Amino acid sequence: MANKGQSLVIFILILPILLLLFALILEIGNLNITINKYETEIKDTIKYGLNHLEDENLETTLISLLKENIKGDIKVNITNGIIQIKVKQKYDALFNLSQKYNIDITYTGYIENEKIILKKE
Repeated sequence: MANKGQSLVIFILILPILLLLFALILEIGNLNITINKYETEIKDTIKYGLNHLEDENLETTLISLLKENIKGDIKVNITNGIIQIKVKQKYDALFNLSQKYNIDITYTGYIENEKIILKKE
Protein backbone atom coordinates (compact mmCIF):
# COMPACT_ATOMS: atom_id res chain seq x y z
CA MET A 1 0.00 0.00 0.00
CA ALA A 2 2.89 2.43 0.58
CA ASN A 3 3.86 2.31 -3.14
CA LYS A 4 0.46 3.46 -4.40
CA GLY A 5 1.36 7.07 -5.43
CA GLN A 6 4.92 6.54 -6.66
CA SER A 7 4.07 6.40 -10.36
CA LEU A 8 2.00 9.59 -10.06
CA VAL A 9 4.92 11.42 -8.42
CA ILE A 10 7.34 10.21 -11.12
CA PHE A 11 4.90 11.31 -13.84
CA ILE A 12 4.56 14.77 -12.29
CA LEU A 13 8.34 15.12 -12.04
CA ILE A 14 8.89 14.09 -15.67
CA LEU A 15 5.96 16.08 -17.16
CA PRO A 16 7.78 19.48 -17.30
CA ILE A 17 10.72 17.87 -19.09
CA LEU A 18 8.38 16.30 -21.63
CA LEU A 19 6.60 19.62 -22.19
CA LEU A 20 9.90 21.46 -22.70
CA LEU A 21 11.03 18.78 -25.15
CA PHE A 22 7.74 19.09 -27.04
CA ALA A 23 8.08 22.90 -27.18
CA LEU A 24 11.65 22.60 -28.48
CA ILE A 25 10.56 20.18 -31.20
CA LEU A 26 7.77 22.58 -32.25
CA GLU A 27 10.13 25.56 -32.28
CA ILE A 28 12.80 23.88 -34.39
CA GLY A 29 10.21 22.34 -36.70
CA ASN A 30 8.47 25.66 -37.33
CA LEU A 31 11.80 27.38 -38.02
CA ASN A 32 12.79 24.66 -40.49
CA ILE A 33 9.42 24.88 -42.25
CA THR A 34 9.84 28.66 -42.60
CA ILE A 35 13.38 28.36 -43.96
CA ASN A 36 12.26 25.65 -46.40
CA LYS A 37 9.40 27.88 -47.60
CA TYR A 38 11.79 30.80 -48.15
CA GLU A 39 14.26 28.64 -50.06
CA THR A 40 11.52 27.23 -52.28
CA GLU A 41 10.19 30.71 -53.07
CA ILE A 42 13.69 31.99 -53.87
CA LYS A 43 14.44 29.04 -56.17
CA ASP A 44 11.14 29.41 -58.00
CA THR A 45 11.73 33.15 -58.42
CA ILE A 46 15.23 32.59 -59.81
CA LYS A 47 13.89 30.01 -62.28
CA TYR A 48 11.23 32.46 -63.38
CA GLY A 49 13.84 35.21 -63.76
CA LEU A 50 16.18 33.02 -65.80
CA ASN A 51 13.34 32.22 -68.19
CA HIS A 52 12.54 35.96 -68.56
CA LEU A 53 15.99 37.57 -68.70
CA GLU A 54 14.98 39.74 -71.67
CA ASP A 55 12.14 41.45 -69.78
CA GLU A 56 12.45 45.06 -68.73
CA ASN A 57 12.34 45.82 -65.00
CA LEU A 58 13.05 42.17 -64.18
CA GLU A 59 14.56 43.05 -60.78
CA THR A 60 11.39 44.89 -59.76
CA THR A 61 9.24 42.00 -60.95
CA LEU A 62 11.29 39.45 -59.00
CA ILE A 63 11.20 41.56 -55.83
CA SER A 64 7.42 41.94 -56.06
CA LEU A 65 7.04 38.17 -56.61
CA LEU A 66 9.09 37.48 -53.50
CA LYS A 67 7.32 40.10 -51.37
CA GLU A 68 3.97 38.45 -52.13
CA ASN A 69 5.11 35.27 -50.39
CA ILE A 70 7.89 36.05 -47.92
CA LYS A 71 8.88 38.81 -45.51
CA GLY A 72 12.21 40.39 -44.81
CA ASP A 73 14.90 42.41 -46.53
CA ILE A 74 15.02 41.21 -50.15
CA LYS A 75 17.86 42.09 -52.51
CA VAL A 76 17.99 41.02 -56.17
CA ASN A 77 21.09 41.46 -58.32
CA ILE A 78 21.13 40.60 -62.03
CA THR A 79 24.45 40.77 -63.90
CA ASN A 80 25.47 38.99 -67.12
CA GLY A 81 22.66 36.45 -66.94
CA ILE A 82 23.36 35.59 -63.30
CA ILE A 83 20.61 36.23 -60.77
CA GLN A 84 21.50 36.51 -57.09
CA ILE A 85 18.81 36.81 -54.42
CA LYS A 86 19.53 37.59 -50.76
CA VAL A 87 16.86 37.44 -48.08
CA LYS A 88 17.43 38.47 -44.47
CA GLN A 89 14.82 38.40 -41.76
CA LYS A 90 14.53 38.24 -38.00
CA TYR A 91 12.16 35.40 -37.21
CA ASP A 92 10.22 35.53 -33.93
CA ALA A 93 10.30 32.45 -31.76
CA LEU A 94 7.00 30.72 -31.00
CA PHE A 95 7.36 30.34 -27.25
CA ASN A 96 10.01 32.86 -26.19
CA LEU A 97 8.82 36.09 -27.78
CA SER A 98 12.00 37.95 -26.86
CA GLN A 99 14.06 35.39 -28.83
CA LYS A 100 14.64 36.13 -32.53
CA TYR A 101 16.36 33.89 -35.06
CA ASN A 102 18.27 35.38 -37.99
CA ILE A 103 17.31 33.92 -41.34
CA ASP A 104 19.93 34.75 -43.96
CA ILE A 105 19.55 32.97 -47.30
CA THR A 106 21.47 33.67 -50.51
CA TYR A 107 20.94 31.82 -53.79
CA THR A 108 22.61 32.35 -57.16
CA GLY A 109 21.20 31.04 -60.41
CA TYR A 110 22.45 30.93 -63.98
CA ILE A 111 22.03 28.94 -67.17
CA GLU A 112 24.84 26.60 -68.23
CA ASN A 113 24.57 24.19 -71.16
CA GLU A 114 20.83 24.91 -71.37
CA LYS A 115 20.35 23.83 -67.73
CA ILE A 116 19.36 26.04 -64.84
CA ILE A 117 21.99 25.91 -62.09
CA LEU A 118 21.03 27.03 -58.57
CA LYS A 119 23.66 27.42 -55.85
CA LYS A 120 23.17 28.21 -52.20
CA GLU A 121 25.81 30.43 -50.69
